Amino acid sequence: MAEEFKRTEATPLQGAVAAGVVMIENLLREWNIDPPAVKDRERNLWYLSQGSAKFHIELFKFNKGPQVGDVDCIEVGGIIMKLPQENFLPLYRRLLDLNSSAVGLYFAIRKDLVMLLCTRELKGLDEDEFRLMVNEVRYFSDFWDDILMKEFGGLK
Repeated sequence: MAEEFKRTEATPLQGAVAAGVVMIENLLREWNIDPPAVKDRERNLWYLSQGSAKFHIELFKFNKGPQVGDVDCIEVGGIIMKLPQENFLPLYRRLLDLNSSAVGLYFAIRKDLVMLLCTRELKGLDEDEFRLMVNEVRYFSDFWDDILMKEFGGLK
């Protein structure tokens, strides 16, 4: 992969990244979660759960190419299931159909996982939009995981 269009760690913690960390930590404290207890030790990545679904919040830099360069981004992502061993085409079709009617969320495959993601640049992100990102991913990840696992035979 070319150097452009690539993710890297969001450091140093200043500007939009620092503001993102504050929003994440404030939300976790409201949920009575100790932020360091759920944070990855080496990355700006927090691991959480909602019902049967596990989800994460990650801050990272994304290189948008030579004309734009690195931008600070946030991703909220929920694990739906592991890919089943067979029957991929109907699953992919179903995920694309779901993507066509979603607002702000999209299904994706990462390694051997089906995920529900919401990703955007940090610039201009306010508290309300951040909370909406988190709430949508955690609610719909918990909603769709059982349905899609039953439909396609995936596992957690």
